[in-house]
Amino acid sequence: MAFIKEVFCAFPEFQISSKQLMNLYSLPNFQYSDEKVKKIQKIIASMKIESRPTCVNFDQFWEKVDAGSGSEGYPDATNLFRGAPEPFRPSMGDRALVWERAAKELSVTAAEGVILRSRTPPSEIDCVITNTSTGVMLPNLSTWLPQQLNLSVRCNYSLDNTGCGGAISCLDVARSVILSGRAACILVVTVDCASPHLNTVPGVEMEDILPNLLFGDGAGAMIITNKREPGSWRIDEPQCQLLDMETSNYIDMKLSDSGYYLNLSKDLVPTLYRELSSRWPGILKTLIPEIGTKEGGEVMRGVEGVEWVIHPGGKAILETFTLLSPPLSPRSLRHSFQVMREKGNLVSATLIFVLERVFRDSDSKDIACLVGPGPGVEIGFVSIERIR
Repeated sequence: MAFIKEVFCAFPEFQISSKQLMNLYSLPNFQYSDEKVKKIQKIIASMKIESRPTCVNFDQFWEKVDAGSGSEGYPDATNLFRGAPEPFRPSMGDRALVWERAAKELSVTAAEGVILRSRTPPSEIDCVITNTSTGVMLPNLSTWLPQQLNLSVRCNYSLDNTGCGGAISCLDVARSVILSGRAACILVVTVDCASPHLNTVPGVEMEDILPNLLFGDGAGAMIITNKREPGSWRIDEPQCQLLDMETSNYIDMKLSDSGYYLNLSKDLVPTLYRELSSRWPGILKTLIPEIGTKEGGEVMRGVEGVEWVIHPGGKAILETFTLLSPPLSPRSLRHSFQVMREKGNLVSATLIFVLERVFRDSDSKDIACLVGPGPGVEIGFVSIERIR
């Protein structure tokens, strides 16, 4: 069996509030009409996201900020957009440099944090698994990170471009590696930095702008072991279901000369609701086998008898789970809504941010169900159970 021993989350030093984001899109640099600016500001207000952690210092749009350590002729957090040609369109290469620096720093911070918090001797870690969907580097993170941390690993895996379901993909592979006997203690790190890909191209559609309003930057880390210890969480077999082929471009990302173009289709939420409505009873039966069964005339366990770790892909996505039958209550989704409100959508790291709140909640129940819709559209899900 495989167990989650501990989790840890890291985010960059900068933040951008919803008010700052509204002001950002009204700047002349973006060349948007007053009508489009008002529409963007209305969308931002409706998202109910108070702030987003970011690896880019957006003060550079309003004032001159102190140059960072990487500013000697290279783009960094303080000058990525300020130093670019009008209308502030950094090249893909400049964005990639800022992404790589931030992804490395966040990965190390998250990894060191979970190792320290879990009291895991680094010499015991024999496998590293990483995940990202917002940038590319070679050597990849799963090779670079153990070298940076002086870990002697037997195997490493880079599970990139799985989007918001990345944490579940990592749990799936980690569990399989543990069960195969190839490793006994695995460091998992998911990291995504969407801020360097801020879309500054005038005239784009709202579906292209929406991801820039939603995503923040952060990293999540987990220690997965083969040891059954009090306080650890046993991992059941993760599952995934792919929706119809027509949904393949509903969560879409393309490389361009001026960054990644992230697209979220307006059909995503209604399609997710339609598909989940028919699949929900089967998903629940997989996550909670005893759901609905009775003993002595009483239901043994219902949807309120477990913790729910739902990927907060957005307010509308979370609200979809309150409309299913049986529905999840706002209280069941409290940790997901809180992460969304305080951090936004952190792509692959988001589920770990929600899971960390479950781990720290003294009133949390002993079973947690993780559900992460991702590109495809794919719905990944897994249940974990605390060892007493």
